[in-house]
Amino acid sequence: MSESFFEKLTDVCHQLLLDNEGLMHYLKVHRGMANKTISTYKLGAFPEDLRDLYDEYDVDPVELREQNIVWNADQSQFKLYPVVIPIRNVQGKSIAIGCRTLLNDDKRKEMGIPKYRNSSYKKTSYLFGLDYAVGAIRQKDKVFVVEGYFDVITAHQKGIKNVVASCGTIFSKRQLIMLSRYTNNICLLFDNDMPGHTSARKIINKLADFDSDINLTCEFTPDGYKDIDEYIMNGGDTKLFGEERIDLNDVEIETLW
Repeated sequence: MSESFFEKLTDVCHQLLLDNEGLMHYLKVHRGMANKTISTYKLGAFPEDLRDLYDEYDVDPVELREQNIVWNADQSQFKLYPVVIPIRNVQGKSIAIGCRTLLNDDKRKEMGIPKYRNSSYKKTSYLFGLDYAVGAIRQKDKVFVVEGYFDVITAHQKGIKNVVASCGTIFSKRQLIMLSRYTNNICLLFDNDMPGHTSARKIINKLADFDSDINLTCEFTPDGYKDIDEYIMNGGDTKLFGEERIDLNDVEIETLW
């Protein structure tokens, strides 16, 4: 995989976003993103016409196919996923892209498509937002692991910097080891729904005894809020992080309440 390829693709998509009033409105008004946040994370727009990538921006079509971004000159799995989120390694180099559709839940279910898609990369070897979170993780001696890109971006924008995303409900031993370089206090903050609760329980049971020095716990937002993005966007008090209790079928967890 070529890092320079994804760096170039990220730059192209970011410029396309800045020129796209509709997507900028979505990010700023509906997602509450500040211009600085959009710039910092180099959020982007996937081109409406794939030929722009080849003809206007000279992006390598071979690598686009190899990374499962396009299928041929006219077709891509990302055509229905206009919002581009660059995925970086801990050194801050782009290694993949994730994309979000703007179709509503009913339309997605009708079409049988997920809310997010990503280019090919080994998801269990990376954590979204870690490049921006390392300093805060060390300072706070604690890290929150959330599910989604916007959970991280919204939290970071609000000043909660010690947050990273597993980009789903899988959290691997490799990711645990990565985070233990910066803190031994690792808290899963998955979505407050059945899949999130179930996955958190499985991960705790599987990894809790991996290293006795690592304090692996889980946290959830209050009832009525699916995730930390929704909680913060609706004015949730971020000072409430850190209060503790026992819950989740006798598994010790930390919660926001």
